[in-house]
Amino acid sequence: MSEIKKPVWREWIESLIVIALLALVIRSFIVAPFKIPSSSMVPTLEIGDYLFVLRYPYGFRIPLTDIQLLSKEAKRGDVAVFVFPEDKSKDYIKRIVGIPGDKVVYRDNKLTVNGKLMPLEQKGMRTYFMQDGGADVSGLFVENLNGIKHFVLRKQYSIRDGEWTVPKGMYFAMGDNRNNSRDSRFWGFVPQAYMVGRAAIVWWSWDHVKGAPRWDRIGHVIE
Repeated sequence: MSEIKKPVWREWIESLIVIALLALVIRSFIVAPFKIPSSSMVPTLEIGDYLFVLRYPYGFRIPLTDIQLLSKEAKRGDVAVFVFPEDKSKDYIKRIVGIPGDKVVYRDNKLTVNGKLMPLEQKGMRTYFMQDGGADVSGLFVENLNGIKHFVLRKQYSIRDGEWTVPKGMYFAMGDNRNNSRDSRFWGFVPQAYMVGRAAIVWWSWDHVKGAPRWDRIGHVIE
């Protein structure tokens, strides 16, 4: 008996359905793109950076829900994407500086975690462009966050001082641009269930001021 051959259009439709399902699974549970819209993470991340975000380091978050399977605790120093607690339609990206049980103190633009001051080493000044195209200048520092060294920007004054004890199942997140970031100092803690993923690598970057690619940032590993 001869085999009945499928119509070409049916083979195309079936192939497209399989590809779409694979893309949905990959985007929801393995890796997803993310674009940097603001200057709150300069100098680590620039406006116009396009990132790949790993979905699995903190567990698997079921899309459109607050359900997270196989939850894993974030680490201090992680650059994390999470659902914004004040508007669940938005995703934010910040650095995790406090994990459950930590006491975080931010005063005079200096960060203390569990009574230990996070050392800062000044590297000069840094000019950067904001979303509206305006320029700003801040001091450039290397911060040692319990062994995780990363760049931060800060001025001589701080925009929000305070003391916070991170509850169980929550995180304290801050932008690396300390004087130009609306973060946990303003709106509080990030629940574990809101954690989306960890930023991994810059795959494309567009300078919105010059109107040109930043070729030197492509392939930049995020730390």
